[in-house]
Amino acid sequence: MNANPLKTCNTCGRKFMAPEDFLKNTSRWRVCDSGHLWFNCACNSTNMIIKGKYDWYNPTKQLSGAAQSVFNQLPNIKDLPRIPSHVMEIQTLIQDENTSAVKLATVAKRDPLLATHVLKIANNLVSTRGTKIESLAHAITFIGINALKDIVLVAALKTFKLNCKVFDAERFWEHNFIVGRAAEFLGKHFKLDLVPDEVYIAGSVANIGKIVLAMCMPEVADRYATELNDLSKLGTWADAEVRNGGFQHTVLGEIGAMFWGFPEHVTEAIAFHHKMPVVNDAVPLTLTEVVGLANQVAHWIQLEPNQMDEKLYKAFCARFRLNEQAADKLVEEMMAFRTAA
Repeated sequence: MNANPLKTCNTCGRKFMAPEDFLKNTSRWRVCDSGHLWFNCACNSTNMIIKGKYDWYNPTKQLSGAAQSVFNQLPNIKDLPRIPSHVMEIQTLIQDENTSAVKLATVAKRDPLLATHVLKIANNLVSTRGTKIESLAHAITFIGINALKDIVLVAALKTFKLNCKVFDAERFWEHNFIVGRAAEFLGKHFKLDLVPDEVYIAGSVANIGKIVLAMCMPEVADRYATELNDLSKLGTWADAEVRNGGFQHTVLGEIGAMFWGFPEHVTEAIAFHHKMPVVNDAVPLTLTEVVGLANQVAHWIQLEPNQMDEKLYKAFCARFRLNEQAADKLVEEMMAFRTAA
């Protein structure tokens, strides 16, 4: 073993002496557009390994069997756009207590569109708390570090260009930010032991698999979007997947979450928010179930009942012990989210 470490954690000082050390108590592995490999140490800080020094890294090691199968069937999925290196730098700076607002702003100005999206998402997150975020520096003081790092990541995804003609990215994000707000609302309403910011982020990217499909197979995403507006077909996105023998967006979303470095709890919500819940009062409600119900409710909030999975929605209501009257009342309270996403 080398006397000198291959890497020392920026925050906790942990020393990585051999490649095997990088595979223990680390998470959120992703490669940026410059080819550098980024990961989170056990202390949750973001670290980077210079391009070309990670031949031992296998991007599929974190995927489920289903996701690995899809990954191997779609050759161009390996060409998904990488997160810009300056986004990784911002994530690293955010966690550094010695970072000045000026330094953070300087990095953010490299991508004005990104900075704009960050502030919009941050303000959407805190709008129910009577606060307006004025700058990234302000966001750092008001929002938890982990949540802000993920907000930056979501903002980066919003800047990616799609080659679709029918699938509408803005409409996609509008729906998903409503899912995020609905999920946060449900977490608070049921007094669950969940971090509100993390719930919001998980809800906001629950359907990210649709973006993955739009990037890899834009013509298929356009077909699904067209079918959703076809009065002779209607139904849900999942119905369109079944009709066309396509890949499930939950599986594609898991792959995207791995590529872009989302935390494990978010990846789980992405992969399983369409899973039929089991009614069992002895088991605490989970983040994934909160996101699953919020995703169905969001269609109701946006006056798109035809896109709801009625069977799944009723199962979630049963899991949350919501009768029809209670569910209607909750949705009525959340209708304000239509104009605030």
